[in-house]
Amino acid sequence: MALDNIEQLEAKINRLIEKHELVKKEKETIEKKLQQKEGEWHHLQGQIRRYERERTELREKLDKIIGHFASLNLPEEGKNL
Repeated sequence: MALDNIEQLEAKINRLIEKHELVKKEKETIEKKLQQKEGEWHHLQGQIRRYERERTELREKLDKIIGHFASLNLPEEGKNL
């Protein structure tokens, strides 16, 4: 009877060890995916900052161009027709 209990205990321990190894591998996989996603996030944040700078530069250039046209005192469309 005691031998049966020991074998059952050993079987339970072996199952727990197997489950532990599975959970450990899953954790490692999830951590790798998390690192990858964090890297992607940082890359996207950089792209957003670049796009915002480009947008600001374009807006400044367009404002400058519009200012040049405004300073020409051109007649408005349709008034001299």
